[in-house]
Amino acid sequence: MYFQLDIVTPDRTAYSDAVTALSVPTPNGAIGVLPKHVGLFTVLGDGEIKISTGSKELFLAIGGGFMQVTREKVSILVARAVHADELNEKAIKDAEAAARAIVTSQVKGEELAAAQAILRRSVLEMKVMRRHRTPHISPLGSH
Repeated sequence: MYFQLDIVTPDRTAYSDAVTALSVPTPNGAIGVLPKHVGLFTVLGDGEIKISTGSKELFLAIGGGFMQVTREKVSILVARAVHADELNEKAIKDAEAAARAIVTSQVKGEELAAAQAILRRSVLEMKVMRRHRTPHISPLGSH
């Protein structure tokens, strides 16, 4: 049994397909969704979404947002959603190092809050990437 899942950010549709199960982060812990789930509207926190399609599992790192669940469909609107395979380890480490430097430089106000948000996002994205990235294997003979 399947239900439609749509994950949308301000920039793109990050995911749209039929799925068998879903797990999302909320401020009070993870929520699981299965087909024919009772109607629900909830806030989502930064974290990891786990999507099950029956034959495989996909993982996305998300920024905060909202989720609406009906018996046939789940709509997720988030600030950002990045597939584990889209994450770039060097870019994450560079952003984390820059954010740590700002946090330790004793800045205040909006600059400190922005650096702390980047630091949280970097830690989350590194965790998702390391736990769920599928290795890219080049076909024999290609370089």
